[in-house]
Amino acid sequence: MRDAIELEWEGIPSVLVVHDALTGSAEAMRKLSGHPDYPYVSFDEPANPSPVTYWEEKTIQELVEELAPRVIERLRRSESQA
Repeated sequence: MRDAIELEWEGIPSVLVVHDALTGSAEAMRKLSGHPDYPYVSFDEPANPSPVTYWEEKTIQELVEELAPRVIERLRRSESQA
């Protein structure tokens, strides 16, 4: 979260993508950063967000298809607010 906020401060549109299991941390960081309303994109699959989890190609593709439109929409909102 903090990286996305700092990139935004530098004029670089950014989107945080976070697993639903980690949204509590994202919420805390945006409050600590002084941006309690900073939006982010979250997802709930695959169920285990561990970095050592093996994600099958099909799972990755499904995730990309779900997240890409949401990330693009978030970037477009950032552009229109600039």
